[in-house]
Amino acid sequence: MKIIDGHIHIGNWSEIFLNYSSTVEEAVEVMKESGVDGAVAMPADATSNEELLGEIKKVKDFRFYFCAWVNPGDKGLTGFLEKNIEDVRFLKYHPSLIRKRITDEALVPYLEIAGQHKLPVIVHCGRWQEIASYEYPIEAARNFPKVNFVLAHLGGDQPSLCTSAAKAVKESGLKNLYLGTESVREFYFVNEVVKTAGAERILFGSDYNLGLPKMYLPIIEKLKISNEEKEMILSGNMLKLLS
Repeated sequence: MKIIDGHIHIGNWSEIFLNYSSTVEEAVEVMKESGVDGAVAMPADATSNEELLGEIKKVKDFRFYFCAWVNPGDKGLTGFLEKNIEDVRFLKYHPSLIRKRITDEALVPYLEIAGQHKLPVIVHCGRWQEIASYEYPIEAARNFPKVNFVLAHLGGDQPSLCTSAAKAVKESGLKNLYLGTESVREFYFVNEVVKTAGAERILFGSDYNLGLPKMYLPIIEKLKISNEEKEMILSGNMLKLLS
């Protein structure tokens, strides 16, 4: 069964994660050991888009899909995207670190770029509800119907938030919303999310280099769904987003 890890970081973190770092070579080794066939790779917060893209373009024996980190305060970001748009497959936005909601006016130019170039947008969803609530990417999905939004951490990396996000995604009726499994540990609630939102809305992710695929793949393997649905989560849904 083909596996694509839909959410990995490579590079250096700031003090928020104790300056932890990993290399592209280490990432390739971990992905291969885990049976992963490809990965959506984005920088850690202290690594530039330019640096990571340059490194993964050198890799010949593993398939990376580059995800650009969006920081509205980065004055060179628009130029980077214009120059490298053919290599960019996703955008990633972390509202908790930037301290702006995905619905903030500062994000509009990048969501417009995403719509123009059919780039899915991964949005960190966390427990800081004033800034990183799953409700904001759902609102953004209404405002930008041509952009596919991935709500990372199943909408908040906490059982009650995950199940509430799944319900909200279903009730929205929007077809441009997905939920990523990265970092979610409680397998029972992943079952509930899949049952509520549908397997066609779920994307596997590990959050490497903060997690490992081998930590989270067993959760997908143990879901009470068909093998066909597991394959959708592990790679099928992602391949559709990448097509």
